[in-house]
Amino acid sequence: MKGITLQRVKAWLTLPGLVFTVIIVSAVIVVGSSVVPSRATAPPIIPLPTVCQARLKSPEISWQVPEDVEGNLEQNNLNVVQRAADIFAWQEFIALNWPAKSGVRGVPDQAVGINTPGQRVWETWKETSEVYLPDGRQPLPWNATAPLPPGLVNGKPLKLLYRQSKVDEVLSDEFQPTKADLALPGTLTDQKGRIVRYEIRMNQIAFDYVVQNKLYDANHQAKLDTFNFPNGAILIKAAWREVNPQEEKRFHTVSAYVSDRSDLTQATYQEKRMGLVGFHIMHKTASAPQWIWSTYEQVENVRGENPSFFNPHCPDCLANHQTQAHVPNQVIRLTPIPNQDPDCNQPTQAKDNVVELNKTIQAGLKNSVWQHYELINTQWPLPKAKTDSTPETVFQVNPALLANTTMETYIQKTSSCMGCHAIARSVNPNQYAASDFTFTLAYAQPQPAQTQMIPPPAKPISAWDTEHWNSILRGYQLTTQTYELLPKNVPVAKLHCQSCHLNGGGNPKASAWLGMMSKYEYPQTTNLQKRINQCFAHSLNGHPFPITPNQPEFTAFISYMQWLDEQAQVLEIPRPKTPFPPIPQLTGNAQRGQAIFQQKCSFCHNTSGQGRYQSDTYYRPALWGQQSFNKLAGLARVPTLAEFIHGNMPYQFDGNLTPQEAWDLATFIDNQERPSGTANSEK
Repeated sequence: MKGITLQRVKAWLTLPGLVFTVIIVSAVIVVGSSVVPSRATAPPIIPLPTVCQARLKSPEISWQVPEDVEGNLEQNNLNVVQRAADIFAWQEFIALNWPAKSGVRGVPDQAVGINTPGQRVWETWKETSEVYLPDGRQPLPWNATAPLPPGLVNGKPLKLLYRQSKVDEVLSDEFQPTKADLALPGTLTDQKGRIVRYEIRMNQIAFDYVVQNKLYDANHQAKLDTFNFPNGAILIKAAWREVNPQEEKRFHTVSAYVSDRSDLTQATYQEKRMGLVGFHIMHKTASAPQWIWSTYEQVENVRGENPSFFNPHCPDCLANHQTQAHVPNQVIRLTPIPNQDPDCNQPTQAKDNVVELNKTIQAGLKNSVWQHYELINTQWPLPKAKTDSTPETVFQVNPALLANTTMETYIQKTSSCMGCHAIARSVNPNQYAASDFTFTLAYAQPQPAQTQMIPPPAKPISAWDTEHWNSILRGYQLTTQTYELLPKNVPVAKLHCQSCHLNGGGNPKASAWLGMMSKYEYPQTTNLQKRINQCFAHSLNGHPFPITPNQPEFTAFISYMQWLDEQAQVLEIPRPKTPFPPIPQLTGNAQRGQAIFQQKCSFCHNTSGQGRYQSDTYYRPALWGQQSFNKLAGLARVPTLAEFIHGNMPYQFDGNLTPQEAWDLATFIDNQERPSGTANSEK
């Protein structure tokens, strides 16, 4: 039989402790000069019971990566679909963690078993730092070895770990929300004070698409408006922590150079033994143009005798809160691994007992380090995904939430892999283009400049600026830190002026403060002061200022507005004709809006729209409740809020939502409870 060798047969037959069914086929193997009969084996199989009377193909201990979920997500009973997706997830986890063939990237060594030590297939893939180079030049060919960074010129060919967050350091936290507290770093620290490190890798199908379309060059990428990775593209995110020799038998471990900073030109390195603690797979298939998402963890991350990230002897430790680097995080799982059998009489339930499935697979991997890893869950698009050329970003998913304790540690209650990645955009900051569910395209260099909004004040550029500079800076500070600096005027709400007037009033799509002097006839009248007071009374649910000559807050706000007009003229940014880009008049649906909010908004604005203010620090604003705007605010009107949402949300990903989604969200948000407000806008 072609492809069968005596070495391969022996490798399969000597795999220790594997539970499998052997299928015997006739073959001959030439040994020396003689021909002898032989028996070749199929990959070992881990038998599974039927689910809702459906018999699915059992997973194999095999190096072969599955192309798609069995049944292509089309089974009528969604409980069967969920089990098929979970089997797919385990099958690709096993295949991608197969030992790699030496000297070539991404090729499994078919002559050995999964227990054989060495690099795994996915570890030979391109790290995104090898693809998106600092000057935007073309990356080296697939099989080329990346040069070592400065400081490791004579180093060994080891894994290089430098990320302290699953988000690439070239991006701001705004681009992929992974934390909930602006005052503290988004690092994860184990119970021994060691920071977790991350890496992001892509397979050759994804790499070839990036190279063939020159997406590594930000200047070229910014000219494109459509991105569609081919089926079979896979991206991996992995989390690692330092391990000691006694722990190694329960972790997949590697020797790695660990960097002390993300800037590799300035970094120093230490060689350490690192153990795999978290693993994400996103895999694009024909049945799921929104990709299939699965996530895995080492079984002792948050439970067991010595959990990596949980101290069972500290009942007063705040769970899932960010800490300073090297201060241990207390982590608990908030999105449980499903542990109940499906009710087959409820075909839309989409439930699988993942805990029992894990036990069966782990038994099949007995005596292998991989028995110490578990599937958390698998997320897939629901209903059946469209297979046209443009992936939809408006869809339903199952399960609604999915979180890994090592990667979505601080946003577990609102984490949806597909929902978050649906907002991913290309590198172009001036025009939204969906990047096919991957944030990695935004790593391309050199980063284009934002040209359509006014940046914060940095230095005076005119004599007028110099004369009024202190007042300009004070106005900017009041705009961006309103409730903190003016507690008497904003005693309850936790909002800033720039919560609505984004980017400090310098964003033309978010009610920019441009042309305020002429619009409100300043200084001939006090109309501008009255308008500012309206914002404080309604949008900030607070108290207005007395309208008196030289009132200091008015002076600061108005000086800053005058500076914005000057900057708009210098940057040739025209005054917008409307506060927000207009959209068609539609009818919103609050129920649809609630589903959209959970999928695309809650990871920023929290589960109940209460915003994120951990460490008593503003991070994302409240959308309803006592800390939000009141019923007399402009955004309390559904048409106004719909225009604001469509033009500006999700923040920095404006353009992701359709007009109908914006109307649905506005209807849902403005139907929530909020303060009644007052009709008085001035004293």
